[in-house]
Amino acid sequence: MKKHEFTQPKRYARAGWSLIELLAVVVILGIAAMIIIPFAASGASASGQSAARVLVTDMLAAQMDAVATQGFRRVHFYGDGTGWCILELNASELSLPFDSATATYAENAIESQGQDQKSIIHFVQDTRFNDIAVENVNFGTGTTGVTFDPAGGITASDGAPSLGGSVDITSGDFGWTITIAPLTGKVSVKEIVGKSL
Repeated sequence: MKKHEFTQPKRYARAGWSLIELLAVVVILGIAAMIIIPFAASGASASGQSAARVLVTDMLAAQMDAVATQGFRRVHFYGDGTGWCILELNASELSLPFDSATATYAENAIESQGQDQKSIIHFVQDTRFNDIAVENVNFGTGTTGVTFDPAGGITASDGAPSLGGSVDITSGDFGWTITIAPLTGKVSVKEIVGKSL
């Protein structure tokens, strides 16, 4: 009977990487660095995006709270551009100017950042947003914020439907415009391209 012997070809121990493999790795790392480094190097962009997201979240929370409680909620922007707060209002308070001593702030147990569980974002006290500014608040003549009615739409200080408006969040050379559509209160965000202060 004949035996068949199976032999494996001799394998040589590999001493290192080939030049092609090394070049491929260098090219992939170079492409990844070109994509990631501009975003990682810009802290102003990251903090600005974060502030814009917090503002959009607060606006949507105010809108939903107005619907849920069948009341009025206003996102008031501080005149010096250092932040905003959410106020609980009744219909008789719509035309009254903001007074921090008598204001009724909406509660926010999660995102209050040491503000006694109130919906207040104040950049001086909130170190996450040191380089952020609120600019170009435009929700109608003489208004310093946007008011949501019990149906979730936006209303003017006289109780009539609002024509909408916008506000800018800026951080260094970066900026975002948050726009609220008339009647529906739909919130949208658009980056301000080529912003330079």
